[in-house]
Amino acid sequence: MNKLTTQHAQRIVSTVFPGHRLLSSTPAAAAFTNSVHILRCVSPSGSETRLAVKRMTDDPDPERATADFHGLRIARKHGIPAPEPLYLDRTGDLLGLPGIVSGFIEGEQVSRPEDVRAWAVDIARMLLRVHDARPSVEDLSHIYDGREMGLYFLRDSWPDTMAGHPLTTPIFEAVLELRTSLGRVRPVFLHMDYWPGNILWHRGRISGLVDWDASSYGDPALDVGYFRMNMYLRGIKEAAGIFLDYYESESGPVENLGFWELACAVRPLPAPALWLPEYYEKGDVSAIVNRAEADFSEFVESAIRRAYAGR
Repeated sequence: MNKLTTQHAQRIVSTVFPGHRLLSSTPAAAAFTNSVHILRCVSPSGSETRLAVKRMTDDPDPERATADFHGLRIARKHGIPAPEPLYLDRTGDLLGLPGIVSGFIEGEQVSRPEDVRAWAVDIARMLLRVHDARPSVEDLSHIYDGREMGLYFLRDSWPDTMAGHPLTTPIFEAVLELRTSLGRVRPVFLHMDYWPGNILWHRGRISGLVDWDASSYGDPALDVGYFRMNMYLRGIKEAAGIFLDYYESESGPVENLGFWELACAVRPLPAPALWLPEYYEKGDVSAIVNRAEADFSEFVESAIRRAYAGR
């Protein structure tokens, strides 16, 4: 299902843009999850355009496709740069799996910035824009509850897939103990996968936010904590502090941050280093693994202290 034949791609183009002709179909660069293809097509008058076809190959859940489509709608309605949602396929009748077709945004990922401070501040500024959005009641019916998404791992007993790391038990014990004592905060629109891989840059500015299939409504600390964890894992932990300082200078203290940082830290267990693209690109990964493990441990220990301190 990761492949997209020419005939299938043409059928998608004809459905979304009747009369248009497919010119090319290319797998998207650096698409870490699901199947994403960029379709270049031409109208009867000769004007070219590009579409992004995203199929839920990792988790063929129609609700994720729905959240993705409506997350894009909410973002664009509130002036957040995001691809235009063009077609929602909950059943997979057109795409072969649940998924969406969207417009294309020019840009590339920047995971190793030259100016870490400017980069982190711009990313924090963009997240503030996301959290300032006010979804309607109708909007909320199409996206997830942030608390449920953030604590997905508690739906069953401790999953075996997360066992085997020395920090698994301390993380779970802290989450189980503290989950009923969180401070009340105003819920906000959440991306829920806010990391550099989903942030596109063009000519030195953020051009778009992509991958909204987990878009939710809940505690802003979910997005803040997830980005900060990614900075530690990726070896630029100074960006985590810069990001948080700017965010809090504009929004005030981020309540419940330690707790949600711990919940976010469940996601890369039991092998945090496997989340790093460098792990797969280099022959000798021992230095990457050792650095990532040390920084991940530092992040978790700090989050535990913060959580038990009520912050």
